[in-house]
Amino acid sequence: SVSPAGNADMVYALEPAVFGGSEQVWIGRYPNPTSSAVFTATGQRDGKDLALTANAPLPVESLDHEALPRTWAKARVDALLEKIDQNGEDKASIDEIIQLSRKYKFVTPYTSFLAAPRSLLRPRVIRPGDPILRVKTDPLIRSVIAVFPFGLIKPLKFLKNEDVWQTRFLAPAGMPDGTHQVQLILRDGQGNAYREQKSFVIASKPPVVRAKLDRTSYRRGEAVRLQVSASATTRTIVARMYGVSPVRLTWNAEARFNTGEFRIPDDLPAGQYRLMVSAEDFAHNIGTQEVSLAVVP
Repeated sequence: SVSPAGNADMVYALEPAVFGGSEQVWIGRYPNPTSSAVFTATGQRDGKDLALTANAPLPVESLDHEALPRTWAKARVDALLEKIDQNGEDKASIDEIIQLSRKYKFVTPYTSFLAAPRSLLRPRVIRPGDPILRVKTDPLIRSVIAVFPFGLIKPLKFLKNEDVWQTRFLAPAGMPDGTHQVQLILRDGQGNAYREQKSFVIASKPPVVRAKLDRTSYRRGEAVRLQVSASATTRTIVARMYGVSPVRLTWNAEARFNTGEFRIPDDLPAGQYRLMVSAEDFAHNIGTQEVSLAVVP
């Protein structure tokens, strides 16, 4: 941690793991120079808690360590690549990777062939039978052909209003869930051809939902607190009950659950009610679980 709080961001460990006798190094940025900052590292030694602190200035400019900006940029790119690997490609992350690698002159999966137009595959998660594949490309591209792993070859049509290439196709119903590759053959106005490989995920099974309440009976005006666990591919979780507006649950890192709450309306009649929790994944599969609660006088 760094004090003053909030004066450091995008801090990354340069080594993924440390061992006894080894050194751990972090690198980050600071927006506000200061004459003195306190750095604290916490851990354990011989089974006991340990805290180490050090003071150092954060200058407006220093040329003592010229390699630091490039080292931070590489750490930032590694973090973005890990994000892409987990969640799929997005334009903002790719653009930042390219900008940093060009500025500090190092190679990444997106800049080892900077002369080749890039493509961005959408959607990345597909249900078997879902008929649409969309690809965002460099403006220089004049044609796109997709070669699917199950043998299908499809040309894509350019949708000018949306600035994307699109084709309709069928993923075979028997195609197993998991990550698959599609080859994209792109051709520019000069006749140059480029081949890029993109991944997409087949997801046929709905998310598994597990919901629990903090208790089973409530009075009017009391808050109902929900904790829900769902499959890793889940995109949204919504809880619905008669007389109450839909409640969207969000991830709570501290509780390690998706959490949300709502208030029992003052005019809701006493009785037994069903609470339906639905989870939708990136392929639009929907899983549900129903729990019951009692509203008592």
